[in-house]
Amino acid sequence: MRFATFRTQCFTSLSCIALCLVAANVASAAGPLAIQNAKIITVSGEIIEKGTILIRDGIIEAVGANVEVPGEALVIDGEGKVVMPGFIDAHNSAGMSQANERNSVVPFLSVVDSIDPIANYFEECRRNGITSAAVVPGNSTLIGGKAAIVKTAGQYVNDMIVRRDSALKISLRPVSGSRMSHLARLRKELEKAVKEVEKEKEADKKEVEKKDDRGSGKKLEAKKEDDSQEGEKADPKAAAKPATASATPTAPTAADEGMKALMAVVQGKMPAYLYCEQAMDVPSALKLVKDYNLKPIFVLGQRCHKAAKLLSDQGQAVILDPTLVYWDTNPRTREDAKVIIPQIYREAKVPFIFQVSEASTRGTVGSSYFWYQAATAVKHGTSEKDALAALTIEPAKLLGIDKLVGSIEVGKEADLVILTGEPLDITTWVEHTIVGGEVVYDRAEDEKLQRLLAPKAE
Repeated sequence: MRFATFRTQCFTSLSCIALCLVAANVASAAGPLAIQNAKIITVSGEIIEKGTILIRDGIIEAVGANVEVPGEALVIDGEGKVVMPGFIDAHNSAGMSQANERNSVVPFLSVVDSIDPIANYFEECRRNGITSAAVVPGNSTLIGGKAAIVKTAGQYVNDMIVRRDSALKISLRPVSGSRMSHLARLRKELEKAVKEVEKEKEADKKEVEKKDDRGSGKKLEAKKEDDSQEGEKADPKAAAKPATASATPTAPTAADEGMKALMAVVQGKMPAYLYCEQAMDVPSALKLVKDYNLKPIFVLGQRCHKAAKLLSDQGQAVILDPTLVYWDTNPRTREDAKVIIPQIYREAKVPFIFQVSEASTRGTVGSSYFWYQAATAVKHGTSEKDALAALTIEPAKLLGIDKLVGSIEVGKEADLVILTGEPLDITTWVEHTIVGGEVVYDRAEDEKLQRLLAPKAE
């Protein structure tokens, strides 16, 4: 008994010590973080050639050339480094186990149910400085389900989510049949949602009228209540009757959830990703926006640049195809001409942001990296400032999360990338990626990259 008691006491003491150590580690991890002596590209303001960023509880507390760093802060020396906001991927389906669903009309589905936190995509995001991403159903669909905005680091899906059901995916690329039948099916689904919204409005109107009638007829109701009480006194059996049990509410079906999503879209409460594969899809998409009060996010195929001028009045950025430069053959003259997509949209005064290729659809290696896309645009006339904004603050605005991320400002979440040199330089590497004030990628500890770059044995 004495040995058992002693063993129990030892176990209790060790448990207490372990808990204290865990608490100490958590406190240390939750302590302030400072990045010193770095070139800071804030995006929202002037570049700070040699400054400090102080982070506390995952939020940027101070940024500038003369920031006092508390003694308890973990300090990262940024000498010779460049710090800028983390990149934002505004449209991808690589974060899911499967990009498209078998059924083409599935507005009730959510990508959240298919996001895999340990997918290679998220590992690559952290390696390449991407801190936020919109995971969106693929383009081979009609109404492909609901997208979600997530951080690229987290043990569980719920740890990563920034905004669930952030937008609905609609594609104008026909999966089967003609474009005419595809568009007719889409309009049919949107019309159903419009009718349901009208029914809901009519029901709300009738409910308001009933409340008004109750307010004006209080005396009549009071009289009815008095008469009812008199009747109960006269007929005690009637008063003893039990109240009828109310019907058990049923769980919403997939059809109910799908209609709810479509209703939110036609009311302008939920944005809609509109994928246009060809230039001819752009006028159709614009008409849908006008007819059904859609809040669009345009995702444009490679040849949509031929309709660029039609998008100049939209007032928001469009998402470009990953292939930014290609050769096109004139079907009449058979002459080849180089097509520079960023230049065409810039001249049409259409703001744009970038998209990268997925491994399964990769055209060139460079199109898989955001820095390469931005550098390509700069090569063909886009300013470096605009190109960097197209990686950070512009996609944040498009997704509606610019109050949280997209620039280095006091009060915003500390989603940052520390680079070894200038952002668009081919020799630059991502040194650290920081999400929510935590270092989630360190190049010095990247074993996969070290194996890849290791010299071959002779």
